[in-house]
Amino acid sequence: MSTRGSDHKETGRTKEDVVAQGFVAPGFEAVRECFETNLRESEVGAAFAVHHRGRLVVDLWGGVADPATGRPWAAGTRAQIFSGSKGVIAAALLRLCDSGVLRLDDPIARHWPEFAAHGKDRFTVSDAVTYCAGLPAITDRVVELDDLSDARAMARALAEQAPVTGPRLIYGPWTMGWLVEELTFRTTGFSLREYFRREIAEPHGLAIDWCLSPADEVATVVHDDAFAAQYDRFNESDDPLTRAIWANPIPFPKGRVVWNEEALRTAYIPAANIVGTARDISRLYALVIEDLHRPDGEPGHLARAATVRDALTPYVRQEDPTLGFPFAYGRGGFRLKGTPRTGVDADMFGHDGGGGSAHFGWPGAGIALSYTPNHLLDIGNDDHRAGNLIRALKSALRDLAPESEPDRGPEPGPEVRHEQGAGEAVPA
Repeated sequence: MSTRGSDHKETGRTKEDVVAQGFVAPGFEAVRECFETNLRESEVGAAFAVHHRGRLVVDLWGGVADPATGRPWAAGTRAQIFSGSKGVIAAALLRLCDSGVLRLDDPIARHWPEFAAHGKDRFTVSDAVTYCAGLPAITDRVVELDDLSDARAMARALAEQAPVTGPRLIYGPWTMGWLVEELTFRTTGFSLREYFRREIAEPHGLAIDWCLSPADEVATVVHDDAFAAQYDRFNESDDPLTRAIWANPIPFPKGRVVWNEEALRTAYIPAANIVGTARDISRLYALVIEDLHRPDGEPGHLARAATVRDALTPYVRQEDPTLGFPFAYGRGGFRLKGTPRTGVDADMFGHDGGGGSAHFGWPGAGIALSYTPNHLLDIGNDDHRAGNLIRALKSALRDLAPESEPDRGPEPGPEVRHEQGAGEAVPA
């Protein structure tokens, strides 16, 4: 599916007609201007939301949710966030740990005895959610796209598998979700999806869930073969592990947009197919930040402050061997800055997603944000949308309270590969 230069013509509008819906609080007008520039230049449809110290200060949306029908992006339109799902899993893990159901230092095999096979008894819950358990992919069998939705079967396959040798951290798009799904079921009796719904989404009124139903509330995914071509280097790699991670199965095959097909639209794939509004995903991160700033021992929305601090404690920082850029994770599975920098977002945590979505908290500044596009772009120099929005947000914060912002250090320019304005992007 090709979108370049045609998406607005399909709906009878010119790019000059595109304006953002929603609002920005006084002082954040530059964020609206940047969002509207994105809409004119590179979006099909998108939303961007920011909470500042618990208050919603940016709530913008615009463009087209479904180019095939012309359905506009509305206030309640939800989008697929792909690996942004991993940040939602980390939020659920906060709740699991704070309730005493799990501890990050627990050996996985304590709750899942079969997992101990092939010497995996040494791996902990933290290892599972930070890609340090030697299980970046299913390596001993072919996995089809239709298999991704059978989380329990995929978890059994991982339990039976020997860990791969190599660097401590090896990132993969799918396995973290299956591991936490199995741990959640074995310790609570609920699927991860049901646990998140009962404990977090419903109590806080968050429109965040796995699976894409009802379809008319969810934006369709838009990408072309130029986007899918970024996976060629993985598919054609001489390294069997690289092929297992990124081509077993290929997350975005050429010639079709599989994430709009019924089989995947209705599938439950824990690490990959959360749908939500930018407003509610931003609110989720705002709740975590509020919990982090509570007095010690006080119950939180999701967890007590000590539980959040523990989850955000750096656990691993290393260049990923297949993607070739640095990753960093806190003990509880939130992604941190791959390359440490000073600045208002130096304490960033969260997770971005394939195609350009970004979902993060900056605790020191009290900022939570979520950007949800439906037009997927390559992780390289093609995509500056989130980075531009975040730079506009940083500028607004400096103007609002210049004395409160720490020294930012040099701002990376748009020519920096993988720059999302928050962390290095992941392709799925």
